Amino acid sequence: MDTELLTLVAALIGSGAATSVVQWILGHAERDTPTKEGLRVLLFCKLEHIQAAMVANDGVCDVSTKETAETIYRAYSALGGNGVGSQMIEDIRHAHIARTEE
Repeated sequence: MDTELLTLVAALIGSGAATSVVQWILGHAERDTPTKEGLRVLLFCKLEHIQAAMVANDGVCDVSTKETAETIYRAYSALGGNGVGSQMIEDIRHAHIARTEE
């Protein structure tokens, strides 16, 4: 069951539904279960990916990606994540905003 749940969570994170999933897990899982730890790691990895893409793009990030990063960080933080993840979201928040094509 845990493997199926983590597969579902990974798919939902990719679709941007991370906050809903985290709220459900917080309501149904005990503190610091392997499921929560796994979800926290997946969210951390997603933040790490967004930050790496921003750095590769010379510190530029579009608004939609910044909003996604904020949603991911809220879920990550709700699961007890902090430290490096907090620094990554700050880097993303301070990134220059990509120009939109007109």
